[in-house]
Amino acid sequence: GGLYVGGHAGGIWGDIDTRTVSNVGTNGFYSVPNSSSLSSSGVLGGAQVGYNFEFSGWLFGLELSGSALDLNAARAYSDDQYSVSADWLGVASGRLGWIWNQRSLIYLKGGYAVADIQTRDLDTVAPAGLINTDERHGGWMAGVGFEHMISNDVSVGVEYNYLDIGNQDHVGTPTTGGSIRTDIDVQLHAVTARLNWHFWTP
Repeated sequence: GGLYVGGHAGGIWGDIDTRTVSNVGTNGFYSVPNSSSLSSSGVLGGAQVGYNFEFSGWLFGLELSGSALDLNAARAYSDDQYSVSADWLGVASGRLGWIWNQRSLIYLKGGYAVADIQTRDLDTVAPAGLINTDERHGGWMAGVGFEHMISNDVSVGVEYNYLDIGNQDHVGTPTTGGSIRTDIDVQLHAVTARLNWHFWTP
């Protein structure tokens, strides 16, 4: 057991559902359907820090990780170019795993995930205009991973995470005036390769 720090990189993808809650005084600006679904994809990379406790072949750990994202989803609706994006993700999680051969670990993890989600809608035909929103989403995550010690203090691994970062209302004011409130629901999948340096304790 003990402290470890490391880095990760991989791919991220998922579904983003939008639902128009209210549309007031926009005078035909907004052509996005009342309910729609977008497919997102991108890459991520970042760092993690954690602490492991070992008990008779079992491992329990706590971990914090932060990732920079390049995640995008875009779709055209009539004369609207609509997109959703994210540029960072944070996760606080617990890990529970089984160690064998004193060097390999398979584990489950779960915890809290938070990300910043931006939306953009550009209407290119009169009444042309633009609306941007930016809201923080928080929810839960669950994952599974494999880790192997390649030396006494370095491990490599691969991890899959499912992230449900929940519903959040996005409220924006188009450049043409009025107000639009949209519910954004985000579920994501991420697969990463991981490299950790371990600082063992007695």
